[in-house]
Amino acid sequence: MSNVMPQHTAKPARSAGVVASGIAVGLLGLIPLAMIALGVARGAFYGLVDHGPYDNAWGGPSKQGAWAAHFAISVPVVVVGMLALVGLAALHRRWRRWLGGERGCRWVLPVTVLLYAGAALLVRAWIHQL
Repeated sequence: MSNVMPQHTAKPARSAGVVASGIAVGLLGLIPLAMIALGVARGAFYGLVDHGPYDNAWGGPSKQGAWAAHFAISVPVVVVGMLALVGLAALHRRWRRWLGGERGCRWVLPVTVLLYAGAALLVRAWIHQL
């Protein structure tokens, strides 16, 4: 067995790029994580987080009807949020390949810029509705 330390073949700039892309994609991942958290809180646990009255709630006026309606609506929201996280993980893998010099991954930068533009519009719209 050899005591020789393995040499790193990655260049510092490439490693920094992988870290930066991980941070960028991770920040984008906060949006689907928030969707999932709200979907679970306002869907599966609706009756526990909203104590009524349920007269104007979806599925109201009973607590059970409102809970069932909110749960049914939250299921696709949670599924879409999980699919978005899977897509962001795939985007990050492509970032790593692109930074590693693989061809055919030129689309990752424009897609990431478009995702950030969409996220900025979403956050801006959300802040204005508060």
